[in-house]
Amino acid sequence: MSRSTRGRAPRLKPPGAGAQRASFVVSAELAGTRLDKALAAGVDGMSRATARKVIGMGAVYLGTQRCRVASKPVEVGDALTVTWHPDVLTPQRFELKVVHEDARVVVVDKPAHQLSYGSELGDVGSLSYALSRRYGAEATLMHRLDKPASGLLVVARDAGATAALTPQVREHRMSRSYLAIAAGVPTPGWCETPLVKDGRKVRPAGPGEDGMPARSHVEILREDGGASLVRVTLETGRTHQIRVHMMSLGAPLVGDRMYGGPSASRVCLHAAHLGFTHPDGRALSFDSAPHADFWEAAGWRPPGDLDLA
Repeated sequence: MSRSTRGRAPRLKPPGAGAQRASFVVSAELAGTRLDKALAAGVDGMSRATARKVIGMGAVYLGTQRCRVASKPVEVGDALTVTWHPDVLTPQRFELKVVHEDARVVVVDKPAHQLSYGSELGDVGSLSYALSRRYGAEATLMHRLDKPASGLLVVARDAGATAALTPQVREHRMSRSYLAIAAGVPTPGWCETPLVKDGRKVRPAGPGEDGMPARSHVEILREDGGASLVRVTLETGRTHQIRVHMMSLGAPLVGDRMYGGPSASRVCLHAAHLGFTHPDGRALSFDSAPHADFWEAAGWRPPGDLDLA
């Protein structure tokens, strides 16, 4: 880590609700001090025990880089940034469910509530962190799923695999379809509402507004009591695309309170089908049935004749 890197503060999103953040520059009095001791001295109300926890979670930045080493000595002018939440000082961990593994790629089935990548609150429980622990630093998650969603994701295990898979992601050549339970019955067919980022959320573009092109194909599979089980196939892959498109169709997802859906234990969105070309040229295709908590959140029984593709 270069001197200039250590002296610059990271670019982080504003902390979420209930989270706290502190930043300070190491003074001459703290020079040579361990990182955990420096945090305890520089952040009001933070004990060394708490400092060690948040360091271990990956929620501390020394300059622009995460630092997980509590014993690392700090230097004059180092910029320290720590973000923590009283309710998440014990990191949540998830089992890594591997659907396919070979020397070049891995396909995993992410559970709901797991972050694809770490946040400012740390990365111990993230999927990318679990992958790096098992497969090494070169393991690259090629796309992501929202934290409250579940389902299939592909991972490149080396730089060559990353180079081969990147154009498929960027040019939307991977086949991806999702199952969702909506609070309402959407109009089937193509939804082409452009999207606009608005802080942490995404919204439909207004009249005359230049939004990001987004295309989702909606197919109704079941209806029950005003709710519906739908299959959504993506032609583009915008942030929160399915969630916002379903809201715009008057059928927000069960559990998706951010976009107007009714409260539930999770968002009922699952990446059920994934197809791509392996770096060696083979066509691969995978299917994953929604997890039990998907159906339980909506109060549905899993249909016995469900077509995942």
